[in-house]
Amino acid sequence: MALMGRKPSRRIVAAIVAVGLLWMIRTMLPGLNKPSRKSLTRDIGAQLVSELSARAENKNNEALVPDETCGAYFAALKAAEPLWWNNYRENSESFSDEYEAENLRLILERVRVYETCLAQNALPAQIADLDARMFPFIRLGEFPTFTSGDLQKHYDGGNVPLMGQRDTFKFRYDCEQSWLTNWNRLCLKSSAANSRGIVMSFPDSHVSLAIRLIKVLAHQQNLLPIQVVHKGDLSLESQKQISEALPQGQHLWFVDVSPMLHKTFISDFHTYRNKWLATIFSTFTEIVFIDADAISLLPMKNYFDLPEYKESGTLFFKDRAFAHKFDFPYCVPAWKSLQPTSFETKYLGRKRTIDISLMLSSNPTTEQIIIQTLFVGHQRHHMDSGLLVVHKSKHLMALLTGIFINLAPNLSKCTHGDKESFWLAFLLSGHDYKFHPTIASALGKVNEYNEICSVQLGHTTTTGNLLWFNSGFRVCKFSDGIDYDWDGYKKDELHDKYSSIDDAREYYQSMIKIDSAILPDVFVNPWGGGFTDLCIGYTYCARVTENDGQIVKFSEEEVDRLQEIGSVWMKATDVELTYFNT
Repeated sequence: MALMGRKPSRRIVAAIVAVGLLWMIRTMLPGLNKPSRKSLTRDIGAQLVSELSARAENKNNEALVPDETCGAYFAALKAAEPLWWNNYRENSESFSDEYEAENLRLILERVRVYETCLAQNALPAQIADLDARMFPFIRLGEFPTFTSGDLQKHYDGGNVPLMGQRDTFKFRYDCEQSWLTNWNRLCLKSSAANSRGIVMSFPDSHVSLAIRLIKVLAHQQNLLPIQVVHKGDLSLESQKQISEALPQGQHLWFVDVSPMLHKTFISDFHTYRNKWLATIFSTFTEIVFIDADAISLLPMKNYFDLPEYKESGTLFFKDRAFAHKFDFPYCVPAWKSLQPTSFETKYLGRKRTIDISLMLSSNPTTEQIIIQTLFVGHQRHHMDSGLLVVHKSKHLMALLTGIFINLAPNLSKCTHGDKESFWLAFLLSGHDYKFHPTIASALGKVNEYNEICSVQLGHTTTTGNLLWFNSGFRVCKFSDGIDYDWDGYKKDELHDKYSSIDDAREYYQSMIKIDSAILPDVFVNPWGGGFTDLCIGYTYCARVTENDGQIVKFSEEEVDRLQEIGSVWMKATDVELTYFNT
């Protein structure tokens, strides 16, 4: 052989070492289920505050270098608990609220220390072992499976398509780099030509909504590529339906991320929790995530130009400002306890942003007002996550933090779905984020009581233009909604207005007429409707009175555009969304 007698090249040796390290990590991962492993450990940060202070005094108060601080932290952590790992649901069937809160406090400390030390290039040399403990739900060195929108091309095993192009590349995982570095490197290369893209995630039952949205995007001449992210739970039949409806020229990929998820944790990602998989494991560096039932009047690419996104690399939108309080007394104290610890503030420069925001008395920002409303007013609803914009390569660690706080069994009960977990994850991880300043609105036609009642939740600009809304274009988004309502809480109202259930069904399935938005002053006129209202309780009402709240009348051009887009949405498919069979 031509190579006999030669010394192997450094690249070959490195490859052999990398394969060996990956094999070691994969053989170690099954042991993560063992009862002997612990996530709740001794408070290492508190222990190190005194130890490092003494060490600094011995060095005549000379500042500790990052390698010393980071090295001391992870060495002490391993000494205290050699098999530590970040298990957000440790002993979930038996532990108390206090146990989970303390466990999460230590997990978030470790996550923030990890991120700071990574940025300072001061993580321990055994990075693969550290990553396996830090992110136990991720299978290191594994990759998604990509299927083209026409279902003709399939790539796996590190073969990654270039978004917006007809080519692929082979990605090689570098075991000497962190998983975050590897994943950001893969995303940067995959999206080199199209760094920005639209990301979706939905169950089989919502395929009809996804088809309607895709048809609307085509009508708007969308040029951004789309990734539909799932964990092997989007059926081939659903993918075929989307493929057959896909407009010519629209780049779309199905991304199955199940190979990247550890089997111990994969079942934790279901329903709305799949949104974390979509935002993290899509391969764009900048994303607009949109729910299948949402419609944007603003071209999707334009969200990246809004000032909030330019300033922070994020754009979040407000939810209906209900007066609902938290169902459990532990929620607010638990979240507050997840702020940076004294070790982090003293040695890593972290700030306790919640405490700082609560001390402000004048000129608070939109974000600070929301913090005060949650932590002082205990108000539960703040964010509508039907559309959000994130510079993923800047905020990947904040998104990963969201998994820990949204999937923890007790803390997850504190919020409705994933919504508040997004902005709280950014807040608790120390990442900048911005909310659009305008409050949420009810969309439709104003009635004689200066009120709009509808299922559609709208988001307008500060000048009154409609950006996007959720719940589709039908009066009731569920085709079987009337079957419940006809004999439900408001049956008398329906029976007075319609002579038969079929007449009422026709109204429920008709296209809503939108010419206005009402932005209520909730301190004077709280949101009404909900649980006992029409469309199985999905109808909400916003009202204005003199000098309180605002009615926005859309221009004739905007109303015509809504009618045009609505017609595209209504005609996109004959398949309907049902409530009782989803």
